[in-house]
Amino acid sequence: MTVDAGRPDGLRPSVDLLDPLRVLVNQAPALFWTTDAELVLTSSLGAEFDRLGLGANQLVGTRLVELFESEQYAELIDAHHRALAGSSVHFEARWAGQSFRARVAPLRDLAEQIIGTICVAVEKGQPEREGPIWSER
Repeated sequence: MTVDAGRPDGLRPSVDLLDPLRVLVNQAPALFWTTDAELVLTSSLGAEFDRLGLGANQLVGTRLVELFESEQYAELIDAHHRALAGSSVHFEARWAGQSFRARVAPLRDLAEQIIGTICVAVEKGQPEREGPIWSER
């Protein structure tokens, strides 16, 4: 049991309720990464990295073209170059035996200048269904 003197009951919640973004990024079944303008990874987070045997931010400092050097990743690299040019791009990739759907977009600073890319990828899993996923009742 963890005790926290800041709470009246002295107990700390088992989930970080004060930082939902951290919970989302660390526990979501996805890959999140950012790169700088030279496509060097500046962050690599998400529960799927754990499943791939990689720790949080373990890939930081790696050039994307070194990580994905095979010709089969040309679409992934091209998508990141297009994001650096200002586009938001969808792509699919296979990595470590898993198929992923991804979207990469420009990463902008406070002045709205493009300083890199930001990407989220989720495992493809089951084939897409026809029609809406959500229905209103």
